[in-house]
Amino acid sequence: MTAQPQDVRQQILHEATRLFVDRGYHGLSMREIAEAVGVSKAGLYYHFKDKEDLFLAILTNNLERLEQTIQQARQAAAVRGQVELFVTEIFQWAPEQRAIIRLASQEMDHLSQHSVTEFTRLYHAKFISQIQAMLAAGIEHGELRAMDPVVATWLLLGMMYPYLYSSHAGEMNTSTEAVQLMLSIFFDGAAT
Repeated sequence: MTAQPQDVRQQILHEATRLFVDRGYHGLSMREIAEAVGVSKAGLYYHFKDKEDLFLAILTNNLERLEQTIQQARQAAAVRGQVELFVTEIFQWAPEQRAIIRLASQEMDHLSQHSVTEFTRLYHAKFISQIQAMLAAGIEHGELRAMDPVVATWLLLGMMYPYLYSSHAGEMNTSTEAVQLMLSIFFDGAAT
């Protein structure tokens, strides 16, 4: 039975994600991706015009998933519950899936200026601005103290950032207790 083009595309995305996370954008060739997937280079180019196109497809798919995760979390009544649902869901993702968030910022220098501009616009619209809106609503409704939601967003993401390295998966505790501690420090501080 021959694989359907959509199945091959998904297989390419899955394997290329793993390889980009492990080796970065610059350290990987289309030939190596094709070999890892078990398709010819022509088969790879049938689905993606070049390495940049493939990399952007991975990043964009991840943005869609992030946006869905945030939208689901926004169903909770209080902002603290929303943030908790969002962070908990991200920490349940496989380490290489979490690492795509990090790749989006670390590997941009390898892409064309047009791609960087367009992806940055999407990244902010589907991810950063969504978290900012969540926190801004909490501030407006008196659930959070008055603060700059932009700064608060980057502080939250900064606390999450070490968990976005798949190479740290063995040493970083992503248990429920670790998530709760991080959220407690974000919302309540570390002082007794």
